[in-house]
Amino acid sequence: MKYSRNLFWSRLDITINSENIDTDLIENCFIQAQNFENKYSRFIKWNYLYNLNMKKSSQIDWELFSIIELCKKVSIITSWYFDITILPFLENIGYWIEEKKLEYNYWYKNIEIENNNIYLKNWVSIELWAVGKWYIIDKIYTILDKKFDNYIINFGWDIRLKGKHKIYLEDPFDDKKIIWEIELENCSIASSSPNKRRTKLWHHLINPKNNKSQNDKIALFITHKLSSFSDIFSTALFVTPLEESIKILWSIKWLEWLIIDKYWNIYKSNNFNCKLNDIW
Repeated sequence: MKYSRNLFWSRLDITINSENIDTDLIENCFIQAQNFENKYSRFIKWNYLYNLNMKKSSQIDWELFSIIELCKKVSIITSWYFDITILPFLENIGYWIEEKKLEYNYWYKNIEIENNNIYLKNWVSIELWAVGKWYIIDKIYTILDKKFDNYIINFGWDIRLKGKHKIYLEDPFDDKKIIWEIELENCSIASSSPNKRRTKLWHHLINPKNNKSQNDKIALFITHKLSSFSDIFSTALFVTPLEESIKILWSIKWLEWLIIDKYWNIYKSNNFNCKLNDIW
């Protein structure tokens, strides 16, 4: 059975291979996802994240603390190419909810956590779009894992699954075409590509060191047991320049990956066992 809900400007699909479906449990999964969006989506005015960005300080709960700690580690690994304080740039190129332009003032080190409080120094603001889906996927996986043995969670093509499944990967420029297939078991797969969200000038994958969309790749796929790692690294290493992102990926032994650069050259780890379709 397949259950779906629109959240975070994406579609959340939960597919369960079982004859005995606990619909209350499924509904609880969607409630958990909706609660997270209500609290941390920057597109909802006056929620927790909006007020934090406005007031620059707040009490912090364990969810946000764990997310920011992981973001900080990934930022260090990528030499600060991954930065959740790029909100002003996203607002000013068209992903806005504010009528006035925000100041270009950001850097991850302006986030401070002390005594259960979070402080945004130097008027920075944070954006959790790049990390929200993976957090929800892993949370739903934990709920379903208590009841079911075979299922797929697909949140805007960031996927985590239990059991063995064949996953089809889409053409970076045409989501109606399938050009890869890969068989996965008990793990997650995430992708980043510039074709998903664009304004008239830019796409959403921003290199914070030059304030521009990163355009040396057209797709990046990463697998790991947890969506929290596959998803965050797919974003972080897409916005990192190609040579540096490949070097970082080779140094991380617990990630499997595939990159397609802007010239359609393919780079991949040894155990990313995808099969290219003959038509490609």
